[in-house]
Amino acid sequence: MEKVKGTLVVKGLTTLSKVGCLPTEQKVPQPIEVDLEMDVDLEKAAERDSIRDALDYRSVCEVVRGMLESNTYRLLESAAYAIARRLLERFKEIRSVRIEVRKPHPAIPVPLHFAAVSLTLDRSEQLSADEGLPESGQQLRR
Repeated sequence: MEKVKGTLVVKGLTTLSKVGCLPTEQKVPQPIEVDLEMDVDLEKAAERDSIRDALDYRSVCEVVRGMLESNTYRLLESAAYAIARRLLERFKEIRSVRIEVRKPHPAIPVPLHFAAVSLTLDRSEQLSADEGLPESGQQLRR
């Protein structure tokens, strides 16, 4: 079988997190939505039909949910970048990750459905930037 490149997609992961610059956003968890597209080699999983040869999206979702629930972020950008980096560190089979982090109905005086940040991080870029990311249980400082 030839090399099978593909994308594992997770859409609409929703959890509560403290994301925002306002004091109430830093104290009260609010819904945050995440979409992921992870480029992976699907050859072994396609050939063997075994979860042991696949990227287990349940584990990916647990990492994302754990980070959002245990950390505080002022910016969606910080949350998205931290999650993308952690996924590349934890799951060696991911070549690149595209992530969108959304905050439904943000606390601003203009009605909107959501505010969002999208970014893409490749494994080759992951090791080059190593500052400013909170570890589990830490909080960003103002």
